[in-house]
Amino acid sequence: MDDDVKKLHNVAYFAGALAYGAEQNLGKGSLSICFLAGKKFGLEAVDNTEQTDDPIKALDILNKDLAKRGIMWEFDPFPGERENLVEQEGDTRKMRLVFRTCMIRNALFTFAHEQELSLCQMAHGVFAGAMEKVIPNAVVKLETIQAGPNSCLKEMIWEEKK
Repeated sequence: MDDDVKKLHNVAYFAGALAYGAEQNLGKGSLSICFLAGKKFGLEAVDNTEQTDDPIKALDILNKDLAKRGIMWEFDPFPGERENLVEQEGDTRKMRLVFRTCMIRNALFTFAHEQELSLCQMAHGVFAGAMEKVIPNAVVKLETIQAGPNSCLKEMIWEEKK
């Protein structure tokens, strides 16, 4: 195993241990704290100047901006059985995404830690914060539909800031 992989495994183990400790001490309250911490990072993680209201283009912009920062995170629209990629419910829009690679998921498996808890919420926050920089005047959140060892199905939900 090369040094970079060893370092990544050590970081993953440490992050998993921190998440586990936070969940044990703070309970479910750690989930919102981790989401907010991730969102702050996400808002600062992208230096994009390009913005769009088109969610498909926004995903492409975000992928490129994260890649510039060394964050490789594969996510794509996933229509499933839906007629349209984007569904509108009142002021709220929703789009399903499949996350094929995820460093957080890898960290969870390294630590043998359960998915959908604090580290996943932190990743959700990072995604939401970064996406809010790309889609102007949006409030974004990400919800897990299904979490698995090889990919996760999530729903991006956004509405205009009020």
